[in-house]
Amino acid sequence: MSNFTESAKNVLASVGGVLTSGFGWVGGICRLLWDATIRGARRPFGIHDIFYHMVSLGVRSLPLATVMSLFVGMVLTWQFGEALIGFGAKNAIGYASSLALVRELVPVILALTVGAKMATGMTAELGSMKVSEQIDAIASLGADPIKKLIWPRLVAATWSLPILAVWGNVLALASGAVIADVVFDVPADYFYETYVDELWPSDYLSGLGKSVVFGLLVGLIGCYQGLTTKYGTEAVGISTTNTVVATSVSILSMDFILTTIFLPVS
Repeated sequence: MSNFTESAKNVLASVGGVLTSGFGWVGGICRLLWDATIRGARRPFGIHDIFYHMVSLGVRSLPLATVMSLFVGMVLTWQFGEALIGFGAKNAIGYASSLALVRELVPVILALTVGAKMATGMTAELGSMKVSEQIDAIASLGADPIKKLIWPRLVAATWSLPILAVWGNVLALASGAVIADVVFDVPADYFYETYVDELWPSDYLSGLGKSVVFGLLVGLIGCYQGLTTKYGTEAVGISTTNTVVATSVSILSMDFILTTIFLPVS
């Protein structure tokens, strides 16, 4: 009986430790968002730094975003086409593909791949600065590390991911049209017409809204993990690994929340 009680205590202690750590992490993220918003919104706004990081995070992620969007469009169109053939409705492939790509797959896939790349880059950069005490040096010179380091990266990530999502939607449409025409003998122009005809402005806005929130999450997680990097030779690698896990889980969790908001069951 005593062994069972001791084991139960250990399990409860472990669960409590995980929950406490998780709530502390969420609180730290919220505090960072608050500090960055309050301090970053003051003049000067750091426009030059914001555009520098938009190039670093967004433009340099174009090759990865392009490849992912092309294959997402092709794979999903192939899957829907194969399923619709069994119902004799392959001409509806454009209707079936459009909503899934624009509302869900393009924003989420780009957030999980390109967003993770952005977040790990920010964590590695800020973590290296933390370990080498460059952040402390910036503060000792009278500059605000949140204003100088966090605010530009946060804004750049929030803007870059929606722009990449727009580009991804165009590429997914184009690659899906090629698969529909070449594989399923559905003309590309007909695929385009049915694809666009199925979508409403709210569908585009829901996809962009998700990308904006995902971009904000990517920036927050990447910066927070970098700022909280511990000292030591392995600390940067550990923070970067944790960033990948935290980004993936946070994006999928937030995707569920946003889906319930944008697509309520009537």
